Amino acid sequence: MDDFDFSQGHRTAALILFPAVADCAHQAIFVFYFVPCIFLRNDDLYSWSEQVGFVLIIIYEMCGMAHVCISVNRFTAVNAPFLYSSLFSEKNTRLLIGAYWMLAIVSTTVFLKMVDCSVFLAYGGWVFIYKDTPVCGKVSWYADFLKYVAYVIVVAVLDFCSILRIHYINIRNRDRGVQDAVSVMRRRRERNLVYQTCLQGVFFITELITYFVLTAHARNKWEIFIVLSCNRDFRGRIKKTIGFHSDGQYVDALCHTTS
Repeated sequence: MDDFDFSQGHRTAALILFPAVADCAHQAIFVFYFVPCIFLRNDDLYSWSEQVGFVLIIIYEMCGMAHVCISVNRFTAVNAPFLYSSLFSEKNTRLLIGAYWMLAIVSTTVFLKMVDCSVFLAYGGWVFIYKDTPVCGKVSWYADFLKYVAYVIVVAVLDFCSILRIHYINIRNRDRGVQDAVSVMRRRRERNLVYQTCLQGVFFITELITYFVLTAHARNKWEIFIVLSCNRDFRGRIKKTIGFHSDGQYVDALCHTTS
């Protein structure tokens, strides 16, 4: 973290970079651990599943908190550009990144190590599951499912407010006769962000429902395939396999349209 450039132009990039690195680690664990477990059915690999599940939950928690922080960053840049530099200074950005990393590690340790609960890959199973205990049931529902639903709602509300602000600025500039290629590009980015925000929310809620609600009822390979198809990690592998690339540059550019 000390070698990263935290100048004003890179603070948003810093918030995006670290969850991206965590997500890469998340995907790597699935490639180098989950896939061999599924195909080799090795007892030694399965014996490590509880520790691997613990690491996966930490990384997933980091990514969830990071998306909330990114939305707060974007909301501040659009609605309070004069306060942005002080609120997201180099020091505050470092503290924010360190805080949600630490919070993710501590909270996951409390829920999965200090109570009768764990996440593991059952032998012959296709997904990591929570241990079947009353405490673990509460952890999976309240500290996982409902918490991520709250993350989605917070991100959606903040992004929607940012979109409204950008839309208002575009209308004001148009009424003033400010119409150029930059304004057209900003409106296109605004529209793309609307689509992205809505689709991300729908897909994430669908993923949560399929993983936490429908997985327990899947009994054959087609039901399992449908559940996996709604899982972010599975979809990520498919996208990378077929060479799908999404252009997310407009998200960072949107943060600075009013600053």
